[in-house]
Amino acid sequence: MEKTVSIHIDGKKLNVQEGKNLLQAAKENNIDIPHLCYHRKLSPTGACRLCIVKINGQKGLIASCTVRAEEGMEVIAFDEELEEARRFILDYLLSEHDESSDGSYMDEFKELVVRYGLDDKKKRKYAPIWKYLGYPSDNSSPVLTYEAAKCIKCFRCIKACDEVQGKNVLSFTKRGIASYITGGFEKWGESECDGCGECIQLCPTGAIVEKPHRDQIMLHQDHKKVKTTCPYCGVGCQLELIVQNGKIVRADGVEGVSPNDGRLCVKGRFGYDYVSHPDRLKVPLIKKGGRFTEAGWDEALDLVAEKFSETIKKHGKRSLAGYASAKTTNEDNYLFMKFVRTVFGNNNVDYCTRLCHASTVTAMLRSLGDGAGSNSIEDYEKSDCILVTGNNMIETHPVTATYVKYAAQRRGARIIIIDPKWTPLVKDSHIWLQPRLGTDVALLNGMIRVIIREELIDRRFIEKRVEGGMKALEELKALTEKYTLEYVEEITGVPAEMMQEAARIYAGARRPLIATGMGYSQQLTGTHNVFCLINMMLITGQIGRKGAGLNPPRGQNNVQGVSDVGASPFTYPGYVPVGDDENRRKVAKIWNVPYRELDPEKGLSTVEIMQAAYRGEIRAMYIMGENPMLTDPNLNHTEEAIKKLDFLVVQDIFHTETTALADVVLPATSFAESEGTFVNSDRRVLRVRKAVDPPGQARQDWEIITDIAKRMGKPLGSYRDESEIWDEIARTSPIFAGISFSRLEKQGIQWPCPSKEHPGTPTLFEERFNTASGLAKLHPVDYAEQTEKADNEYPYILNTGRILYQYHSSTMSRRNVSLNQFANEAYVLMHPDDAKKQGLSNGDKVDISSRRGVIRSITVKISGEVLLGELFMPFHYSEAPVNRLTRDELDPYSKIAPFKLSAVKIVTGS
Repeated sequence: MEKTVSIHIDGKKLNVQEGKNLLQAAKENNIDIPHLCYHRKLSPTGACRLCIVKINGQKGLIASCTVRAEEGMEVIAFDEELEEARRFILDYLLSEHDESSDGSYMDEFKELVVRYGLDDKKKRKYAPIWKYLGYPSDNSSPVLTYEAAKCIKCFRCIKACDEVQGKNVLSFTKRGIASYITGGFEKWGESECDGCGECIQLCPTGAIVEKPHRDQIMLHQDHKKVKTTCPYCGVGCQLELIVQNGKIVRADGVEGVSPNDGRLCVKGRFGYDYVSHPDRLKVPLIKKGGRFTEAGWDEALDLVAEKFSETIKKHGKRSLAGYASAKTTNEDNYLFMKFVRTVFGNNNVDYCTRLCHASTVTAMLRSLGDGAGSNSIEDYEKSDCILVTGNNMIETHPVTATYVKYAAQRRGARIIIIDPKWTPLVKDSHIWLQPRLGTDVALLNGMIRVIIREELIDRRFIEKRVEGGMKALEELKALTEKYTLEYVEEITGVPAEMMQEAARIYAGARRPLIATGMGYSQQLTGTHNVFCLINMMLITGQIGRKGAGLNPPRGQNNVQGVSDVGASPFTYPGYVPVGDDENRRKVAKIWNVPYRELDPEKGLSTVEIMQAAYRGEIRAMYIMGENPMLTDPNLNHTEEAIKKLDFLVVQDIFHTETTALADVVLPATSFAESEGTFVNSDRRVLRVRKAVDPPGQARQDWEIITDIAKRMGKPLGSYRDESEIWDEIARTSPIFAGISFSRLEKQGIQWPCPSKEHPGTPTLFEERFNTASGLAKLHPVDYAEQTEKADNEYPYILNTGRILYQYHSSTMSRRNVSLNQFANEAYVLMHPDDAKKQGLSNGDKVDISSRRGVIRSITVKISGEVLLGELFMPFHYSEAPVNRLTRDELDPYSKIAPFKLSAVKIVTGS
């Protein structure tokens, strides 16, 4: 336990944690010692000198931010001498400071100026000299402006960039009174700054301010602040949206709240303009004669209900299917799932998890009994070893990456990266293993063999917590025995000694975390890849305690939640199989439907639905917030399948490549116009709150769903608001039983949370695994070559993925000017030797084709980030639909498609 000490500040006795920063201790006890350079997330600087105090037994005036609390400490925070010294310091700082303000930012410095009466210029002793110092302004960044004349050299921005974000882009240039902050060597816009805005949030003076909407923001006028959850990746960052005149004009990170503690990435801070974009869908649309015409809600929903009912009558209840959405709330998805099961009468409901993390979930469910991350995001900060596999987290989960970088840069943690493509985290890594695409099983089996042969296993853990104990280990040992260092190096290209060192580091760590991503899951052998990771983790006992476990960061804001609430062809809410008779009876009672109307047969998964549509077995579809015409594999086949449907309804916030093929398009609300919840990557249920009104006639998804059900004669229930929907979710799913909207008011709660008194579960599997026996299972698996390989006709293997500045099919992210200024063009990465062989230079345009399709006029980027013979493309861009090249062959366990491995050729001069 942390030791508490007693101190006195101005005669007031305080009990505080021993060693706590003295200024922070005062702040937490409502003693308002003035300061500008201090922030609780940063190391103390003592630069502004405003927080000076007197400490009994110590000479002079001491900066309280540089002092640690000790037993018996007696402090004077306010007396005439201290206050006069502070007034002098502020007066001097004012002389170097341009105090003009446009009212678009919070100014801590100005607040102190007013507090000490220096807003009355007659009380100042020093004349302004800032105009004569030649301070520059920097407007080169897409997202911020810097005015050196407003900078007080407090170091907050520099330390925020370095210590919080781990980027170290900012520094001082010049010396003394003429010094100022610079990004990179000179211009912010030419530096490595990625626009996260941490410097903006921590700047106390307005020297660094957001550029977007600055001319519209007047903080002294009426505005409101709304706390909600970010709509982008699965970190679940808490946002404070500033709304003025009915429009979001700024986003800040919420300080002191998990999981982000004020941190944001560029999308979270600057990616909200799509909410008010003029392209938003505002009225229902019905296709008549090949063209969309505007319709009223009654006309549109009556048509939807009529066509769905007609399809059931003509072709049977299993002839319909639905795609739920990882972008919408749990409440929306729960009712969507309920709609498919009770109104359609089948289990043909799935969503994009089948395209991203299904392999991870499948392997974890079979081995551990739960498919979610076992630890908290903040645990990365104190980890001593982080194994990052197929996961470009600096670009895909930037805030999680800040904790990882902190562990490496500040605490000496060793990062092991397994990825065929270079990622920015390699700069902080101890070892980078770069296997050839598709050889991960061989690599991990080789590492397992090293661990077993060198007796780095945790025998006690295996005997107590692994099914079959040492006998199961012997089976794994027998299978991996052939994966010698030499054999694995031949398959993977990874040097034997590096693989061996990585295995030793992971096995010997005290708090190792695995962060596995879609590089591992989006393969035909995706489930086997994750089985191997779990095998290695279990034989070393590296799970079931704080700071040790397996954590797949989810790619979209509510990927975790959609599975949790049962939008799956295989499971009901809480991951109970659809074939579980007892659970179906329980759910039928809650839903007030006849038990026998709930189909006990598994439904079709995402890609299987499209394949069935192609065969004519699925005749009608309801797609909510998904864009399969850009995100599904083998797009040519997907397009043919969708065109064969008798009837398609798409519910979204923008026109997409998929709405173009719809018969009815229904306008829905964005996150900022909705109430509800998301679940993030560490199982944290987080509130989503309405900040602005929806455009036109757009409605929240759950309201549209319930309206259709009612018109089809099968009402889903009577819900007054989202809180009542959540309460029903909690009744159907034991993992949510103790969570309510009222408990989520201040912060999120991590499931499982079985009762109202339960605090939530930061760490899974501390006492038992969630299998029937309570024991984990080893799944020894052999390496198998990929079914599609490079050959003379298609000599390259194409890898696909995400980048920092765009999101999923980019329907949201590309409607933000700030993000597009950073990255708005498709490209293909190519190894220098391959480019030379093809006679290509940077910026050349090429066509890329596979056995399934072709995409044209793609910009070449020559880079050593990829291996010889391998290419990489982001999948976000509609003008370069990379999934026209990928195939819809499926992992037999998880039903995921191999987005990461497609044999292609480059065609030049077309």
